[in-house]
Amino acid sequence: MITVLSTGLLAEYLSRPVEQFRQPSPDGHYTAIVSTARLWHLLPALAWHAGDRPATVEIRDRAGTSLGSIPLATVSQADDLQWIRFGARIRLVGAWNFQDGFYAYWNDRRTHVITQQIN
Repeated sequence: MITVLSTGLLAEYLSRPVEQFRQPSPDGHYTAIVSTARLWHLLPALAWHAGDRPATVEIRDRAGTSLGSIPLATVSQADDLQWIRFGARIRLVGAWNFQDGFYAYWNDRRTHVITQQIN
């Protein structure tokens, strides 16, 4: 029982996000937050490979409400984030449309687009 509990706690701890950086929108109304799982920080990596970790980019409004998150194959893909009229996009990954209330991104195999409404 203790082993199962400790294994579960360890798995939960290792999957917690660790913020890498933030990128505010030019108007200051939104912020993109790029995070990776804590597990990737415990594994040895050469300094020039730090951008190769899987990540998630989440956009929040000024009140801190999440407008959705999109998985990234690597942290370095977040460098392609562009703030556009009524939203944001990451080249070849996905986009948010704040005006129409949705975001969309390619699945891992790039076989179809996943679309979700912004809550």
